[in-house]
Amino acid sequence: MSTVRDDALQDAGIELEDARLKRDWGLLFGLTFLFSFGFSVYGGVFQNYLRDVMHASPLNLGGLESTREIPGLLAALMAGTLVALAESRIAGLGLAITAVGIGVTGLMPDYAALVAITVFWSIGFHLYASVSPALTLTLAKGKEGGRHLGRMSGIGGVATLLALGLAWILSHFAPKLSYESYFILAGLCILGAAVLCSMLSGHADVEPRARIVLRKEYGLFYLLTFLEGCRRQIFAIFASFALILVYKVPLSNMLALQLINAVLISVTAPAIGRLIDKTGERGPLTFYSIGLIVVFLGYATFHSVGALYGLFLIDNILFSFGVGFTTYLNRIVREGEMTPCLAMGVTMNHIASVSVPIGGAWLWQHYGNYQLPFWVGVSIAAVSLVATRWLPMGARAPAVPTNRLGLVPETPPQEEVAPIIVSR
Repeated sequence: MSTVRDDALQDAGIELEDARLKRDWGLLFGLTFLFSFGFSVYGGVFQNYLRDVMHASPLNLGGLESTREIPGLLAALMAGTLVALAESRIAGLGLAITAVGIGVTGLMPDYAALVAITVFWSIGFHLYASVSPALTLTLAKGKEGGRHLGRMSGIGGVATLLALGLAWILSHFAPKLSYESYFILAGLCILGAAVLCSMLSGHADVEPRARIVLRKEYGLFYLLTFLEGCRRQIFAIFASFALILVYKVPLSNMLALQLINAVLISVTAPAIGRLIDKTGERGPLTFYSIGLIVVFLGYATFHSVGALYGLFLIDNILFSFGVGFTTYLNRIVREGEMTPCLAMGVTMNHIASVSVPIGGAWLWQHYGNYQLPFWVGVSIAAVSLVATRWLPMGARAPAVPTNRLGLVPETPPQEEVAPIIVSR
């Protein structure tokens, strides 16, 4: 009787754990959707807000973007400082800060105040960004990480689609609606994401973890994320602003363009994640780098608005290949080091994010040529292409020891390791 009772209790415990895991997945889907919806509403109108309300120049835009990315430089330090908090709590705190800052953006009286509130919400955004992939990979238990990250990108794409669709409808049928209304809506959605995040159970948390990690074996990951930061900033900032400032593309057209982009991402992102799981990171990321070279060359040489629209969409589809950086880290990371490594990756990414916007804006404004930053982008994409060839070939080998999360650490013999690490 005792054995039967113990088996029944064990089965009940397993069922309870499964139910909690399913609940956590549902919460993660919901908060990902709400965050993406709110942030897309904000992003969909912000550069037009800069032009129409703040009358910003390219240098103003570059200065704002560089300043906004400063908290990203401190991502590893912030995550290390909050090491006593679980990942889900760090993410929830970050989402709450982001919600407040974005919600009041439209109330700022001048450019200086706008910079200040942008830095404030950026602190929260980068807290969330530094742990968000770890939440997904932890719930995935080390299985098909690329597919799960792709699913999250797909959910974000659907949310972006709906958000931009709503914004486009409002821009057409309520053209006098204030920018403040868009920002308040965005803030409320992100606040909802923070509430859902606070409801996650311990399934989404990794315990224990190091404070700050900087090892030789993660060097390629850090290099790739640094180069990705350069690429992301050049295109995300200057491609949109060139269309808005140089080609006078109105808000409704920019929203329509981003709407089409969201449809394409929601369809392609899960497929790209599955491809990376199946083939490994080297091939897809090589294709990604080649695609970036083509896109940057196009923006550096084309003058047709239609062609620039097409390149804009292609670049955003290629962006989904970026999950390969995280799956590569997942392949090599040691137990307890996922979150600090991701946070350090965010810091490396933002070394570029702080310098590239202001440098690119100076090139544009000083020489009066918006295409110069894209020639820099061609060079960066070429370096990325070389770096991706250093990635291991093939997918993860199936029969190797794993840690308790199902992650596969590549741990060299202890005497060969010379890490720079600050841990508990």
